[in-house]
Amino acid sequence: MLCLKTKKKKFLCINKNILISIVYALFITFILLFMDKLYSVYNHYFIFEYKSKEFFKLFFLILFISGISRFRIRLFLFFTLTIFSLFQYIHFSYFGKNIAAIEFYLFFTNINETFETLNNMLSLVFMPLFIVTIGFIGIYMIDKKLKDRIYTNKYTSKLFILGLIYLSVKVFYVTNIKTGKLLQRDSKIIYPLTNRHSSRNFYVSINYFLVGILPKKIFGSKSNFKILDKPTLINKDINRTIVLIIGESLRYDTSSLYNNKLTPNLQKFKEEESNFYYKKVYSGGTMTKVSMSVLINRLKYPQSLEQITNENNCIYKLAKENNIDTYFITAQKSKHLQMIRDMICPKYIDNLIARDDFSNYIVASGYDQDLETILNKKDILNKNNLIVLQQRGSHSPYSLQYPDNYNLYKPYENTVLYTDEILSNLFKYIQENANQETFVFFVSDHGELLGENGKRGHGHLHQKVYEVPFMMYTNSKNKNIKKIFDNIHSQYDISNYIISLLGYDVDLELNKDRSIYIMNSDLDGFSGYGHLNIINGVESKIKIDHY
Repeated sequence: MLCLKTKKKKFLCINKNILISIVYALFITFILLFMDKLYSVYNHYFIFEYKSKEFFKLFFLILFISGISRFRIRLFLFFTLTIFSLFQYIHFSYFGKNIAAIEFYLFFTNINETFETLNNMLSLVFMPLFIVTIGFIGIYMIDKKLKDRIYTNKYTSKLFILGLIYLSVKVFYVTNIKTGKLLQRDSKIIYPLTNRHSSRNFYVSINYFLVGILPKKIFGSKSNFKILDKPTLINKDINRTIVLIIGESLRYDTSSLYNNKLTPNLQKFKEEESNFYYKKVYSGGTMTKVSMSVLINRLKYPQSLEQITNENNCIYKLAKENNIDTYFITAQKSKHLQMIRDMICPKYIDNLIARDDFSNYIVASGYDQDLETILNKKDILNKNNLIVLQQRGSHSPYSLQYPDNYNLYKPYENTVLYTDEILSNLFKYIQENANQETFVFFVSDHGELLGENGKRGHGHLHQKVYEVPFMMYTNSKNKNIKKIFDNIHSQYDISNYIISLLGYDVDLELNKDRSIYIMNSDLDGFSGYGHLNIINGVESKIKIDHY
């Protein structure tokens, strides 16, 4: 026993073996974190922004493993963790993002294509392998040095297995049994996050695949949803700037441009500018990670993780393949990108600038007006650029999204009033400074419930959440603009149109009957999805389905 004297002259006694186990777990935790840090220096796509919460989760995992009495089992588990990290590093070296659960399914169902990809990845293995080898040697030496002095228990390995079973049952419940809203905490157990250790992200993905995706593929109903083919490049000489502004939690009814006290500036701009258009469209999903995925990846149907993974319809990848520079500038902090970063093919974004980075370019206000200031400072108009601007908009808490002088109504209404000025200023700035053909789109990611049916927030398949405002301004002389605008009904249509403007051959479905899908709070349909038809210009009622 090791006893420490307290201030009240009492003695706190700790088993010496437990104390050594704590030191043992600290050393190994630091090695695992150092591996990620070292790789982040080598590859800037890999984010190393871990908070103390992640450190302690990893530490307690290692401390638990240290209690396993059999040396070989302990070492096998540590070896497994480092191999998980190795796979993530190699994947980042090639794809620039975490491994998604669906990729395990694609690995076995597209074996020839998989091996072709692996051949291209061989040259990228050396540095990840070096980092992991050094890390595992360090872990092995610590275990060998302290293995006879740490605290162990013969039941620890059994408890460890029970813990794994619990996590698998939890994911199985969320993905195969639970229906309705998929909560944020549910998303975190099935999707990798950028601020999580590489080995944990790999485990989350493979666990989701084994108990979430695989049972559905084997025993579930067979869906007829298609993965869209990659569009064909038909115009290599485009000369235009494309700006997509993505709002946050802005409702269609609250942001109306018809006799609305909250949108005076946009109403005036609409009256003065004949090439400014406004209407209601359907969001691709009721959560940011879903709607952003739809807009960036041209998702038409539910269960489209495979389409996100292959990136063949990602607007950023298509832009780069036509030699167009790409920007993603967000007024949200980088930590808020932890779940969507892997969904927006970051490898093809030339300049990814989050709110944390604004001070490197401007004197930041901390509000959405910084987006226009950054746009001006970067001087990226009148070039062949694809620019995506993401607002804080009407994100909760609402009172933090606008300066004090906009505090005139209820907090949510104040965010709309502030967004009205921000957007009108952005449209005017682009109108006055654009010398080449320019298209500017604004669409909110989703709406927001403000007490309807006793509910607040989003992630609900409710009209106020999936009906969002869409605005478009252009200086183009193309006579088909109005016709194209009239045929845009959803975020998929917006993405489709952007891809055509990038120089690709896509069907804009002008005057065609169509089906529109609205995913709820996840991309796989676990929480349900809405479906409606437009036939002869008439919309059907929305039907709610589950996969």
